[in-house]
Amino acid sequence: MGASTEVAKDKPHRKASALNAKKRKAAPGKTADAAARRRLGKQVSLELLKLRPVVKEIGTRLLDHLDGELAGLALSLEGKDLHGESPALPRSRTLSGMLADIEAMKVKPKKGRIKDLRRIEALLESLHVRMPSET
Repeated sequence: MGASTEVAKDKPHRKASALNAKKRKAAPGKTADAAARRRLGKQVSLELLKLRPVVKEIGTRLLDHLDGELAGLALSLEGKDLHGESPALPRSRTLSGMLADIEAMKVKPKKGRIKDLRRIEALLESLHVRMPSET
């Protein structure tokens, strides 16, 4: 019972490190591949940098469009028109529904989510549909 069982210590970490050292030495063809990947990576990076101003311009135009739609609709619902005429307002029941839709809309502006812009755009479309036609 008193016999001690001793496990022979094999040093696998030395064997693994020797194998890793062999793997680290790249073959001549691999260095050319790495250089080509770096070159392609730089090209992709440059193209992405070119997209930044495009994204900013599109975003600015989209925000300006939505802001203009909101302002125009607000003026119409206030009873004012851009041409000095007073527009026809929807019925009280329709206006109450519009107000409920606006208050029920859930957005998180601090997160900067595209889906929030889509919700606002959908709300604007819904409100425009409920406005009386100008005939």
